[in-house]
Amino acid sequence: MKKINIEFKKEEREDIGIIISASEKNEEILALMRRLDRPFNDALIVYDDRGGTVILPLDKIVSISSDRRKLKVVAEEGEYELRSSLRDVESELDSPDFIRISRYEIINLHMVKRFDFSVSGSLKITMKNGMETWASRRFISEIKKRLMRKDVKDAE
Repeated sequence: MKKINIEFKKEEREDIGIIISASEKNEEILALMRRLDRPFNDALIVYDDRGGTVILPLDKIVSISSDRRKLKVVAEEGEYELRSSLRDVESELDSPDFIRISRYEIINLHMVKRFDFSVSGSLKITMKNGMETWASRRFISEIKKRLMRKDVKDAE
């Protein structure tokens, strides 16, 4: 990686402007721009039970669910609160690892231990941490399609 020089220039403005000067726009520059644009794109900012801020890596998240107008994030090491709507979180995740299974819940596919399609048209999902949840019937066909695409990608 090339040496990076950082300067601060005081200006009267509402936002923060960043200008990148380089000899060429290559993959290294593009990666830097992505990191600056979304510094926590592989994490969510959540709150612990005392209201403290925690940066939670996406790969540690088991599920995100709506619980009495609050979002509950279940992670490997505990539960957190998220101050956002489930729809906003879903669009922010922008990851093939997460899928909505009901109106109230999104799960991390890497945290799934087992899908049980045998229960009379329902889908029971057992997570690696032992948690069990159910997919809504209206989401089952999309889940099946997504799992089929995932299998194809994993086989390549």
